[in-house]
Amino acid sequence: MKLTKIERWILSNQYRLLQVIYPDEADYFGQCREVLERGYELHYDWITEYIYDGNDVMSSEECKEVIDILDMFSALKRAYEALDDKSGIEEWTVKFSGFDGNNETKQMAYARCFCSLDGGRFTELDRGDDFNSHSPVLDAYRRMLIEWRNSEDRYHLSEDDLVRITSARFHPDA
Repeated sequence: MKLTKIERWILSNQYRLLQVIYPDEADYFGQCREVLERGYELHYDWITEYIYDGNDVMSSEECKEVIDILDMFSALKRAYEALDDKSGIEEWTVKFSGFDGNNETKQMAYARCFCSLDGGRFTELDRGDDFNSHSPVLDAYRRMLIEWRNSEDRYHLSEDDLVRITSARFHPDA
């Protein structure tokens, strides 16, 4: 990573402030400041290792997709609970089971973060084992999203909507 002298100066000042704000971590922040002030480029990545980049960054579109998935499952849950006759619709098909921690890590982490903002969002959803479904689900969720978005009223789903959306959870070749 390359930083200009101005960028290093700005970051150095930030670390100087952190030393004051967090005295228990002052030694660490002082070392980071020294790395920046002296221009030890090898260590820039070390002091920013917790800052995601590349494939780990969530685009706005990816974030919106996760929020839409959460929104969809919230609507599915409300619609399912409002049904007088639930036969023909398995309860597990309307439950949000999280995202796969091994293959959908970004989505899992973002859902966890987003749902904890402002005291908690989508608290009505059963969010699985700490948002970890333990198996890939994103493709199924995407098929369901297509059907949900095609609903006449996404937030007041009919029984037919529920059947159509939850049926999309299953791969067409299965």
